[in-house]
Amino acid sequence: MNKLFSSTKLMLLGASMLFVFSCSKDDKDPTIEDQTVTSTEVQTILDTDDYSSAVDQVITDLFENGESSKSSKNDCYVAEFSDTGYSVTFNDCSFDGGETINGSLTVVYKEGEESTAFTATYNNLTVGEITVNGTRAFTLDENSQGGSVSFDIVSDMNIELADGSLIEEMGTKSFTIIFDTENFENSLLTIDGDWTVKADGNTYTVNISVPLKTYFFDCSYASEGVMSLNKNGLAVSIDFGDGTCDDIAEMTYPDGTVEEISLSDN
Repeated sequence: MNKLFSSTKLMLLGASMLFVFSCSKDDKDPTIEDQTVTSTEVQTILDTDDYSSAVDQVITDLFENGESSKSSKNDCYVAEFSDTGYSVTFNDCSFDGGETINGSLTVVYKEGEESTAFTATYNNLTVGEITVNGTRAFTLDENSQGGSVSFDIVSDMNIELADGSLIEEMGTKSFTIIFDTENFENSLLTIDGDWTVKADGNTYTVNISVPLKTYFFDCSYASEGVMSLNKNGLAVSIDFGDGTCDDIAEMTYPDGTVEEISLSDN
């Protein structure tokens, strides 16, 4: 899910972006006492990375192709590569049996000795039934001695779904993969950050109070950590648990009410 890096890094980063996490904080306003946050809304917030991951994989694939050619053209896309990035226009493309892709994207990148960064701009880029516009900036840092890979994603984009509904996302997410060299299956993924999601007429402000953690290879959901979500002024807190790999989290309202929610598909 990001490229300018080795294939191994890309596979790890791409996989990590398929994990979903989200939402909650604290605020008091008598005018919103009767409001609630549903598990469906939490899932909508979590799904933004799932939607954008398909687009990010396109970037990964094209960067690999661009390393051996300054320009590329086949039956469904035209790509132009330079020392600072590339631009691609798609026309009913499909890679490895994946979703059909249309529209265009531009990637501008830079490389450093210890980090790699690029910014992707999407122009009506359609992957399957979703359309993405806006930008995502990626920065990678690798600590080979510490056995970890970290990357930040700054988003300012909107996603149109098949039913015409629109999801907007703005803000920063920080991901770290911590490798357990003695038992690779115990490697951890952590997530931190602050971002805002707008969907269905609601504004959700998300803050991670305690970094989220999960087992990178075995768990599809955050298994510990605390996030805050403010929905139109209603602030709640979500506790993802004690490290147990499951899809259950606890949401606490300002009055102390605790609700158990499921993070799996509704």
